[in-house]
Amino acid sequence: MTKLNELRKKIEEGKFPNKFEEFGGANLIITSDKNRNFHEGDVIVYSEHAAALSWLVIELKKIYDSELDYTNKYDFYPQIGKIIISTLYKQELLFETMLEIIDLLELEWGSK
Repeated sequence: MTKLNELRKKIEEGKFPNKFEEFGGANLIITSDKNRNFHEGDVIVYSEHAAALSWLVIELKKIYDSELDYTNKYDFYPQIGKIIISTLYKQELLFETMLEIIDLLELEWGSK
């Protein structure tokens, strides 16, 4: 089983935290705080599910870490943020949003 499929399975089984440090880095901020500071050019994801989505970003970082470097991480993380925003906009359930993030990222960055 690939690492991405293991991650999908965790999500499908609801084995993700609802308390987790909110993500901020490499031009992506995931937060539940509408007053959170940010820099121009950051992709900001405001969500009541910020903890679970931040956990997902960290899990994806672990999976794709060998392919990330000091330049392409500024593509990788904002891309995840844009996927989150577009899927949350469609009012999907959290686990559906998380699975779609993995699917779309896998298309762009390859299977792991």
